[in-house]
Amino acid sequence: MEASTISNTFGALEIGSSVAIFLFGIVTLQCYMYFSRFDDDRLAFRALVAVIWFLELGHTIAVAYEVYRSTILLYGRPQDAVKFPGFAGVIVLGGLITTFVQWFFAYRAWSVLPNPWRFVGLACALAAFSRLVMSIYTAIQLLAKPTALAFSLDTQPVITTLFAMGAMIDVTIAISMVYFLMQKREKSLSRVSRLIDRLIGFSIRTGLVTSIAAVVVLILYRTMPRNLIYFATYTPLAKLYSNSLLSALNARSSLRDTVSKSVSVEVPRRLGDLRATTSKGIPSEVYNNAISIEMKTTTQVKTDNDYY
Repeated sequence: MEASTISNTFGALEIGSSVAIFLFGIVTLQCYMYFSRFDDDRLAFRALVAVIWFLELGHTIAVAYEVYRSTILLYGRPQDAVKFPGFAGVIVLGGLITTFVQWFFAYRAWSVLPNPWRFVGLACALAAFSRLVMSIYTAIQLLAKPTALAFSLDTQPVITTLFAMGAMIDVTIAISMVYFLMQKREKSLSRVSRLIDRLIGFSIRTGLVTSIAAVVVLILYRTMPRNLIYFATYTPLAKLYSNSLLSALNARSSLRDTVSKSVSVEVPRRLGDLRATTSKGIPSEVYNNAISIEMKTTTQVKTDNDYY
C-alpha cells in the first residue's frame, strides 16, 4: 500500500482545489446564462439555481480555507496537519448540492415516465435523501476522528456506500430515461426522431459524467485510503453535479429550436403540385367544378413546464 508523501497529500489537495475553483467559475457562468435566458422561468427553478450557486460558493470557500490552513498556517509543521476540519463543510455542502441535483433529475423522471416506471424517480429521490444523511454522518466522523487516516480506515463501509449510491442513482435515472425515449423513438416520425436522439444523448451525458467521477473516487479510495488522492478527486465532484443541472436547464433553448424546426407544414408545396398537374392534365371544367377542401393543421406543443 502506497505511503503518504507530500505529493499524494498536500499536492493532491492543491490540484483538487484548483480544479474545484475552476469549475466554480463555470458554474457561475452557467448561472449568469440561465438568468439571462430564462428570466421568466418557473420560480422554483430560479430559486433552485440561486440555492445551488450559494451552496457552491460556500463549498469553494471551505475548500480554499482548508488548503490555506494546511499549506500556509501549518507550513513547516506537516506533523500537525493530520486533521482537516474544513473538509467537513466540504462534505456537507457537497452532499446538499448532490441531493438537490439528483432530486431535480428524479423529479424529471417522475414527471415524464409512465406508470409504473415513474416510481423509479421516487425511489431515486429517497435514495438521494439517504445519501445526504450519510454525508452528514461522514462529516461528523471526520471531525470526531483524531486523524484523517483514522477517518479513512474506520469509516470505509459508509464512504464506500456513499460513493456507490451516487453512481447508482445517476445511472438508474439515465437508463430509465433512455429506455423510455428509445420506445418513443420507434413510434415517431423521422423529424421527431432527431429530437428524441438529442434527448437520448443529453440524458446519457448528464448521468454519465457524474457517475464515472463517483466510480473513480470510489476506486481511488478503496485502493489508496492512506493518502488524500481520493479526497482531491472528490472535491470537484459536487461542481460536476451543479454543472450537469445548469447545462440541463440552459440546453432547453436549443431543444426548443429543434422542436420548432421539426414541425413543418407541406400543404402549400403539395397544392402547387396539384395546380401544376391540373393545368397540364385536367380539363378546365373539371378543375373549375372541383370540390374545395379546407385543410387545417393543428400542432400541439408542450413546454418544459409540462415535464419539469
